[in-house]
Amino acid sequence: MSTIKKLVTFYTFWICTHYAASHMYTKICTPWSLYGFLFSPFIASSPHCTALQWFISNGSGHVHTMWVIIGAWGIDYFKL
Repeated sequence: MSTIKKLVTFYTFWICTHYAASHMYTKICTPWSLYGFLFSPFIASSPHCTALQWFISNGSGHVHTMWVIIGAWGIDYFKL
């Protein structure tokens, strides 16, 4: 049970982080305005936007891995 709790905590963290970073990136790094369009090449390469991109990318990878693990467990459990 301890391992399951750790996995749930780990994947919950990455799901929340991916969700938050995705919304923050669109508001901070690519605002929907003329200013956002003109300055997005400069803003997107800033340290905080690069960090948000890293969280989005890694969060997506971890969420994908979570579904692969759940699928593999389900196949093994139900012997499909």
